[in-house]
Amino acid sequence: MITDNFIREMEEIVGKAHVSVSRANAELYSYDASLAKGKPGIVVFPADGEEVARIVRAADRAGIPFVPRGFGTNLSGGTITTVEGLVVCLSRLNRILGIYPESRYAVVQPGVTNLELQDALATIGFFYAPDPASQKVSTLGGNVGENSGGPRCLKYGVTTNHILGMEMIMPDGEALHTGGAALDPPGYDLRGTIVGGEGTLGVVTEITVRPSPAEALTAKRPFTGSRVRTIGF
Repeated sequence: MITDNFIREMEEIVGKAHVSVSRANAELYSYDASLAKGKPGIVVFPADGEEVARIVRAADRAGIPFVPRGFGTNLSGGTITTVEGLVVCLSRLNRILGIYPESRYAVVQPGVTNLELQDALATIGFFYAPDPASQKVSTLGGNVGENSGGPRCLKYGVTTNHILGMEMIMPDGEALHTGGAALDPPGYDLRGTIVGGEGTLGVVTEITVRPSPAEALTAKRPFTGSRVRTIGF
């Protein structure tokens, strides 16, 4: 149950301007692009991973169910809380933290939209393969939660094939780092478990993705004569 004390604690963590208990926002965040309908009791907008961790710890202590959310373009109901719980909206975590073309990886926050990353990569001759139809307003955190695809997935694969690692806040508020910049890091493939989990395993606060070069370069053998070989019988 959402109490006045819990609301005040949320306001202390993220600031009063970033906590909403209004009926209008409750209605706005009660649905996504699916047919599901929920009933959030409070919506908070953290600014970084530390605030997310504090929010999750507070919710855990109070026994309040929570669900992370981006812009709600998913079709599965994955961002809906069916009880009067907490919605953790990650729209303020919206920075591209770094792009490293030499090492073929980029680090982003979950509130960055798919198209924003595509546009940033295009300027250096790269692209991010997953391209859902809603990419203009589809966040990368949501893409991770839903294991999104798109037209290019037939050739390049879906989100799980292009995520190298992530930072995630566990349900008890502890931070988990899995994977990284390496293409095949040692240890268990927790990354593969988290992608597609719809936020049920924790709240992803940082994502390491693997972009692809826009043009594949191939070695060409020099032409030394006729390509047609005549064989006599």
